[in-house]
Amino acid sequence: MQNQKANFLPLVTTLLAFLVCAFATAAQAGPNDGEVYGIAPDGAVLRWVVYQPRGTGPWPAVLVIHGGGFKSGGPESGAVAAADLASAGFIAFAIEYRLAPPGSLPGQTSDGRFPQQTDDVKMAVRAARTDPRCNGQVGAVGGSAGAVHTAYTAATGTPGDDRLDVGVCLSGGYDLSDLSFDPAVGNVDFAYNALNYVGVSASDEADLRAASPAWLADASVAPLLLFHSVEDPMPAFQLVDMTSKLDSLEVTNYRSAIVPGSGHAFDYWSTVKDQAIAFLEAGFSAPPIAVGAARLSNVSTRSHVGAGEQAVISGFIITGVAPKSVVLRALAPSLAQAGVRGVLADPIMELHDSTGAVIAKNDNWSALPADVVAAGLTPANPAESVIVATLPAGSYTAVVSGAGTSSGVALVELYDLDPESSTLSNISTRAEVASDDDPIIGGFILGGTKVSSVIVRAIGPSLVSKGVKGALPDPTLELRNSEGDVLFENDDWRTSQEQEVRATSIPPGNDHESAIVAALKPGSYTAIVRDAKSGGSGIALVEAYALP
Repeated sequence: MQNQKANFLPLVTTLLAFLVCAFATAAQAGPNDGEVYGIAPDGAVLRWVVYQPRGTGPWPAVLVIHGGGFKSGGPESGAVAAADLASAGFIAFAIEYRLAPPGSLPGQTSDGRFPQQTDDVKMAVRAARTDPRCNGQVGAVGGSAGAVHTAYTAATGTPGDDRLDVGVCLSGGYDLSDLSFDPAVGNVDFAYNALNYVGVSASDEADLRAASPAWLADASVAPLLLFHSVEDPMPAFQLVDMTSKLDSLEVTNYRSAIVPGSGHAFDYWSTVKDQAIAFLEAGFSAPPIAVGAARLSNVSTRSHVGAGEQAVISGFIITGVAPKSVVLRALAPSLAQAGVRGVLADPIMELHDSTGAVIAKNDNWSALPADVVAAGLTPANPAESVIVATLPAGSYTAVVSGAGTSSGVALVELYDLDPESSTLSNISTRAEVASDDDPIIGGFILGGTKVSSVIVRAIGPSLVSKGVKGALPDPTLELRNSEGDVLFENDDWRTSQEQEVRATSIPPGNDHESAIVAALKPGSYTAIVRDAKSGGSGIALVEAYALP
């Protein structure tokens, strides 16, 4: 018996050692008990559960963002997905974030409403990006409310910092202002949760859209994979809202898919995990979208023209060392052929330099240089005006008024004939918003081959301090593509993209003015300024700035 016992002990020892080693190896791919990734401004401690792959890092990081109607839930709902991601070679961080009422985290003293939850997610993106176990790349998989946060963080923020590199969204709600009734599932829960999350009523569209990825995404949005089940409790039109926006931006780095059944969010993870993992791998390997300096190649503004303060004043800035050849046109009578009513009979144009001196003037165009004719810029009516000029770097203003005291609708245009020599870095037009049906319509073309960053502003109340009488008190701004689709809209710039606008260093001077920061593909765009709230009238300034 002693010999048998002696022989048995080494076997037990060997078996125990094997089990310990096996457990330690398996534990590498499992979760820990939670690490602190940040402290919220209200003092709430924010934690994530880490699922670490086997082997040696660093690895790409994937945040796993839970749902729960913005008011409940926790990292445990994405545990299976996080474990699968770790097994696929990602370090997965299943995060918690502050919750809207009636939910809350331990120590949370704030209400957890927008933008607090997305602020927490962006904090997690930064924390993961700088974690020594991560290789600097950060994606996310989010379900339900977590899918909203995933899409939001893929569409906003700074690439390489707090913006995701790639995202997978399971059953997301992307336009919180779209509370349409879906007869297939109803939308009582979605509507309640969306309004509770933002803390507003259904009539507060601007606030709801400020929290909506479908209203914030631009051409620089990170790659997104969007899933929705056939009988998903999330209204089906939410997926359509997001894909329609991405299509209008001509974004090609997204995919969407419909999953069989009635599952919601992480319920159908096992069905889509292979697609999700492959998409994440491709997203991490893809180069980021190249964003170049914006090149504004021409601008046009259609508005009502009157005498005095009602004259249209278009400004532009030329930067660079070489002189720039430009063509300015004031069109009006020919607009009647396009169905425009009440056109200005005889527009007159003056070009002023930065001192205010008149350096060119035209009333009724005559002979034009051959290159202007070749560019197709000959006006259709002899009463219209054209100025052709070669200008050094500096700021200039074109003023359009009617002959005598006449008034009416006119179109003011600026064309850049040699975009390679120097740059139009800013274009603006001050004009009258006559009514909701007679707004300022400003168009601009982005040249080049890369996505360009611009800020578009609608200024009204600030003009009073510059001596302008009858300024539009509350201008709203829409930005549309060449098809007429609304890409972005804003009413009161601090309600949406406040940080992005401040980062440009040229935020509007009044909270009731509007601004949009966007990354746009080359093409033509239209900015529309009106008083959408009251349909009032007044003088406003619409501007587009090229951002570096």
